[in-house]
Amino acid sequence: MRRTVIGVFKSMHQAERALSQIETEGYANSQISLVIKKQHEPNFSNNMEYAEEITGDPSIGMLHDFDSFLVQADAIDLPGIGSVMAGGPLAGALIQGDKTLAAALTYYGVGGERAAEIENFVDDGYVLAVIETNSTKSGEVANLLSGYGAHLVEKWSKTIEKPLKPWN
Repeated sequence: MRRTVIGVFKSMHQAERALSQIETEGYANSQISLVIKKQHEPNFSNNMEYAEEITGDPSIGMLHDFDSFLVQADAIDLPGIGSVMAGGPLAGALIQGDKTLAAALTYYGVGGERAAEIENFVDDGYVLAVIETNSTKSGEVANLLSGYGAHLVEKWSKTIEKPLKPWN
């Protein structure tokens, strides 16, 4: 049975580290998605130079291909949030029309109330990670997200209308 594990990160750097570990350990393969609100920075090139100086990587804080396991979509305008950058299977669902992020999350089994709350976090600048995996690996995926600083980590199923705790 498939499970969806969600979590929100304060920074892109945290999300990158967690998802790289998940991919390395083979927990999710191509079922990893990210959504982050597109920031409109007037001095974008200066921000990249600063990121490179501080971290050694100019792409920190930007959505990129994660060594080819996360394909990025172009900017997507979402009702209620505005322009977002998205990658993975969730990006495909968001591109297909007037769908809100909350509505797209309900497809993965996330309850409507929680989906709306997650949408607000993305609007506030948090990075959303959505990982589909089989039920036997979902606990490990949830624990990895938590270990790298994710908040609101939950497992969801399309057949159960409430979140499962990460240790279930």
